[in-house]
Amino acid sequence: MLNTYAQPHLFTHLENKISRLEHLLSSAPLTIYTRSPFNPFSITFVSNSVKELLGYFDDDFLDSANLWIENVHPEDIEQVLANLHRVLLGEPIIHKYRFKTKSGEWKWIRDRAKLITDKTTGKPLEIIGGWTDMSELIHAENALIKSQEKIHHLAHYDSLTHLPNRVLITERIEQAILFSDRENWNFALLFLDLDDFKVVNDSLGHHYGDELLRQVAARLENSLREVDTAGRLGGDEFVVILSNTTAHGAENVARKIISSFKEPFNVEGKVLSVQTSIGISIYPENGRDSNMLTRHADIAMYQAKSAGRGQYCFFNFKMNTHLEYRLAMERDLREAIHEKQFLLYYQPQIDLVTRKLIGVEALIRWQHPQRGMISPVDFIPIAEDAGLINPIGEWVLQQACDDIKTWERAGFSGFKVAVNLSLRQLQAGKLFEKVSAILQQTGVDGSRLELELTESVMMENHAETLDFMTQCKDLGIHFSIDDFGTGYSSLSYLTKLPLLDILKIDRSFVQEISKHSDANTIVSAIVNMAKSLRLNVIAEGVETLEQLDYLTECGCDTVQGFHFSRPLNYETLTAFLQKEQT
Repeated sequence: MLNTYAQPHLFTHLENKISRLEHLLSSAPLTIYTRSPFNPFSITFVSNSVKELLGYFDDDFLDSANLWIENVHPEDIEQVLANLHRVLLGEPIIHKYRFKTKSGEWKWIRDRAKLITDKTTGKPLEIIGGWTDMSELIHAENALIKSQEKIHHLAHYDSLTHLPNRVLITERIEQAILFSDRENWNFALLFLDLDDFKVVNDSLGHHYGDELLRQVAARLENSLREVDTAGRLGGDEFVVILSNTTAHGAENVARKIISSFKEPFNVEGKVLSVQTSIGISIYPENGRDSNMLTRHADIAMYQAKSAGRGQYCFFNFKMNTHLEYRLAMERDLREAIHEKQFLLYYQPQIDLVTRKLIGVEALIRWQHPQRGMISPVDFIPIAEDAGLINPIGEWVLQQACDDIKTWERAGFSGFKVAVNLSLRQLQAGKLFEKVSAILQQTGVDGSRLELELTESVMMENHAETLDFMTQCKDLGIHFSIDDFGTGYSSLSYLTKLPLLDILKIDRSFVQEISKHSDANTIVSAIVNMAKSLRLNVIAEGVETLEQLDYLTECGCDTVQGFHFSRPLNYETLTAFLQKEQT
């Protein structure tokens, strides 16, 4: 017989247990739910902590048979249904998916689900599970993944062009070596350097230079197959890996790239014509590791640049000696600028009527401490490629003006001094300011100075050249066009340069003058053309009396050459001036 006294106490004890269980369910971070195995989309119970988790009341789930499945993210629904099927087969699962809350935002939840069965019969009774908010953890994981991807990208890709950088390029070359050895095929490495890129940076600024590099990268990728790799080593140096190809295939790609550069680049409204020089090395004959292949392609690129801009060249082992010489010369040139190892020589220019000196041309020489006197023919091209021509050109102008002032103090003032200007000096910008400052600092009148420009210099940046010439003309400076006949040699372009004073006939025509030579006709035509434009004419390289007589006969104004004098240093020219004055 049941103790009636204990019965109320038993009910109270059960009520307390239920109350405590409800409290635990509501305060637990886990939202508990149950669902029928026969209708698994329908929630039969959910703890009221679901309000904090998803914004719904527990009754919302009980009143709607499909509330849960309708709010699973469309991209996750297929996997969620597959996992639910696994639960119904008796496999406990833990999975993550996105669920739309009542406010409309998506939350990541972790769902733990398990099928409860009758221990005696094994029949399914219900599915019990729990939801946990995983949003912050998932977002943190995604942020970490993105951070790792960014770190990987920064470590392996160039930040400006987004091409593979030196690290990744080295890895790709090593991979290409492995594939080539395994498949018994060759691959080619192309080393590219932009011609005159430094001029763009110096004259327009790094903003334009960076945008030009981006366009170069895009144009480069468009010239390649999908299996090939283009990368940027730094600065204006690029590398291309051509997999499974021959020397002939590499040559075709090099031509295609060079051809693609013939179309000018439009950088924020400025039209820039930039070419590229390419060196090519072939695996395995030109090297069996990435360092050797890259170095040899680099050597070949310098050879291509020396042969002329917009060229390509294959590596051969004879180039090593040439490169070592070139690098040594470049290193010594930097020291020569710092140690002031240069000298100026002056070649007299003689008036054909009076046979008196009316001018001199300043010619630079390099007094190397070990190699002795070095001709500008041997070091000026290296100085231009190494970006050293501007300080050398400034030194020449400064020294020439210093010498002019010294001669003036000694009473020698009736002649001009001609100084050559390079294309890179003009392209670097602010050349007029430098010329003006040197004249002001030395106190030399601009009329004592003659600036020599080649045809290519005048035509490369026509508008900028005219502006520079106009400003210099205001200071009384004279201009001559040097080496006429070797470039454009067109009357039409000479008419576009009204500020010219003098035309210099190139020595190659003068040296061909003889009694029965086509050069005579050419020289005569040049003189007549210059006279029609009211230009004085100087002939270079006059070495024989026959040449002198013909030039006098056809109306040339002035000559210079070994027939009258070799280039003289300052002291010897001073003695020459004293003798002529006497």
